[in-house]
Amino acid sequence: MSRTSVEVSIAPDVFRWLCGTSGWLAKDIAKRIEVPEEDVRSWYEGKTKPILPLTKVERLSEAFKRPLAAFLLSKPPEEIKLLPDFRKLPGVHGDFSKETHLAIRKAWRLQNVRSELMENLGSDVRITIKNHTIQDDPETVANNERVNLPVDLAQISTSTPTKLFQIWRDWFEQKNIMVLQLKMPVEDARGFSLTDIEPFVIVVNESDAPNAKIFTLFHEYGHILLNESAVCNRDSDVIDDTRIKKIEYWCNRFAGAFLVPEDFLKKELDIERLIQTTHYSRIVASIANKLKISKESALMRLLTLDYISPSEFRAERDKIRADAALLKEQIREKQSQSAKKSGPAISLDQKCLNEKGHRFVSLVLKNSDLGYITSRDALDYLDIKMKNLEKLRAES
Repeated sequence: MSRTSVEVSIAPDVFRWLCGTSGWLAKDIAKRIEVPEEDVRSWYEGKTKPILPLTKVERLSEAFKRPLAAFLLSKPPEEIKLLPDFRKLPGVHGDFSKETHLAIRKAWRLQNVRSELMENLGSDVRITIKNHTIQDDPETVANNERVNLPVDLAQISTSTPTKLFQIWRDWFEQKNIMVLQLKMPVEDARGFSLTDIEPFVIVVNESDAPNAKIFTLFHEYGHILLNESAVCNRDSDVIDDTRIKKIEYWCNRFAGAFLVPEDFLKKELDIERLIQTTHYSRIVASIANKLKISKESALMRLLTLDYISPSEFRAERDKIRADAALLKEQIREKQSQSAKKSGPAISLDQKCLNEKGHRFVSLVLKNSDLGYITSRDALDYLDIKMKNLEKLRAES
């Protein structure tokens, strides 16, 4: 019997679940498997049952990034509820993109894998942090969190955003908070956090600039302190939901207070004098350069401390974004021109380390060495090939 003659019957609830967690629209699915869009909508609404040739189900499996076995389930599995959508970029509406859906599912899976691997070794998956509410002063919370820091102001000012991000990443990993870098459209989401089970997870957008990743890292840590999972971006001033707006304001203020202490502004920059004598753009550039954060994050800090008004903030922010968009386009053109001359792409082992971090890689390797998981499991968890696994072993 040929593969095209084998038909697969998919439970309507399972089909709806697979579509809903993939980000694929009916029109895209119809085009992918070459069927009328009306048929796909009928399946999704449960009016008819999808019965498809195996070859078409394989196409969906590849598109949805789901195993074939998922299409044979009798009902959807118990999965973590959908993350609250705290995104706030102007023009961002509706469902998450396909890439963001995939990133969320990937983060959930790695969170569960890490939990199992830690339990295999008898490690405690719990994190020891004090939970807070939005009634707590974010400035005070940030000051209390700034203890036993892995880096001081002098080291920050002489470091690079990329190196500093790794330092902060290691600091969070020591707190039992997994930090992942996953690819999503920047205009869709800057990052998200998972707090349903321990160990908790912070995800930053791999495509973002290193200094922007640092602010996202601490913004998402704010969500963890509030025990609030969420997918986030920026611009809390354009959010309509009052509760979400308050939470995002709290997380932004916490991140700003942690990364840009008010004492630094007063003592190191003499902010009171600068505000009266220097243009905002120069002050923002100085803060961003010294503390290795984005200009927009520095500007937001001036706003939260009432050094500038909301209207002044928006005007300066728009200039920063316009300049950033122009620079991004110039970089894209240069990358496009150099792509033809560039050498081989980043290796899978290096991509794995960037995405999942050294601690997770070490955890997988140790479980493999002790026989808790197979080499095939290790390759699956790390998303690499055998030759890359040997490289990671040699480096660890």
